[in-house]
Amino acid sequence: MTAQPSIGPDEVKHLEFLQAVIARHANTSFLVKSWAMTVSGAFVAVATRGPSWKTAAVAVGLATGFWLLDSYYLRQERRFRGLYEKVAGRVSSAVPPFSMDAGQHGGPVPWRAVALSRTMLLSYGVLVAIDTMTVLFLA
Repeated sequence: MTAQPSIGPDEVKHLEFLQAVIARHANTSFLVKSWAMTVSGAFVAVATRGPSWKTAAVAVGLATGFWLLDSYYLRQERRFRGLYEKVAGRVSSAVPPFSMDAGQHGGPVPWRAVALSRTMLLSYGVLVAIDTMTVLFLA
């Protein structure tokens, strides 16, 4: 059995800080998804009552914007998870004490890989597809 590296009180506090940031990013991502569904649904409902393809086209633009915003928060969350792993000693690397620089120490997280991940495609790809079909139907 291999011995786990000992974690001191400073590292524990650092991990708590990182966990708080990760939780905040996850919560924000959830809120962005909620707003995207609500706003897009409202615009599609208004567009079908009109009927106006221009209003539905705004829904497509908004859904795409929310997709990009959510991708940003998910990317940041993944970077902080990488930093967390390094501080926890699961990945051998020297991270300065209480460093919150996920860009430098969290590891590379490609934007495209995040935006086109299975979760994002299921959430926003379906939403954009429905909005686009509404635009085509009303045009």
